[in-house]
Amino acid sequence: MKRSTKIAGALAAVAAAPILAAGNAQADPGTVYFSVGSTNCAIFANGSLGCDLASPMYMSYYIGDTYVPVPVPVNEIAIDQPWLPAHPTFDPGTPYTLPGGNPRIDDVKTGSGQWGPIIEHAGASCQVGFHGSFACQALGRGFSTYGSTIVA
Repeated sequence: MKRSTKIAGALAAVAAAPILAAGNAQADPGTVYFSVGSTNCAIFANGSLGCDLASPMYMSYYIGDTYVPVPVPVNEIAIDQPWLPAHPTFDPGTPYTLPGGNPRIDDVKTGSGQWGPIIEHAGASCQVGFHGSFACQALGRGFSTYGSTIVA
């Protein structure tokens, strides 16, 4: 009787272990909102991200050895498809900003780089760089900003 109780207990522990271990691994990480200066961003649970820019910025794509400008200033930028480079979006309102504004990147950072805070979430990362530049990587794509210019 004791032996069968021990075996049943061991089998129950073995059966429960993967469920307990997977509990944290399967938890939905949700969306992380943050701001860098007047730029408000969100990194989503699927690894995509987007940023609302407080004022329009000029954007260009670096293709080969050439910068190809986007013909209009942009107010939003997103990385939401692995096959598509970072691109402007034209949503109504500010979809990447919480009511009342996003917390500062310093308040939600997951690390610190040479020049400033870094946030990593769901495989995406954003960081403050040299002289206030700002860069994000997600889904194998990226963009960087400096002053009033975005390069993807």
